[in-house]
Amino acid sequence: MPASHRPHIHRANIIHLPGAPGKAISLDDYIESARSASAAGDVVRLSGFRPQIETKLQTEQARQHHDLHEGVETLFLFLTSPVALAATDPLPSDVAEAVVALNYLLKGIDLIPDSIPEIGMTDDARLVARVLARNPSIL
Repeated sequence: MPASHRPHIHRANIIHLPGAPGKAISLDDYIESARSASAAGDVVRLSGFRPQIETKLQTEQARQHHDLHEGVETLFLFLTSPVALAATDPLPSDVAEAVVALNYLLKGIDLIPDSIPEIGMTDDARLVARVLARNPSIL
């Protein structure tokens, strides 16, 4: 599969919830719901998980999403910036949503299991892309 190929699902703004096959929510609803659980301690904690996320980005599944690595790098740069590191609870929405995206990458089980050939990292890539689109201040 060429690197420029993007599965249609990568552009979808609706996700189906695991355990509730008939229930779907928008990516925006998922992000907004998950950001309320983000805290200032997560900003520092996530930098310690960078090696695990980098390893995940080296998989064949992740390499199929050419923009995922760049998006994750942008999120890490933002979360290690003085602005993000100085953030206190409740976190500003851009900081909280960056936390949501990186936490999602760390999940062992997510909407589409990462081990599924060709589409396993699609949900991860779409979530990262949506967080970046929603928060131009991160860029």
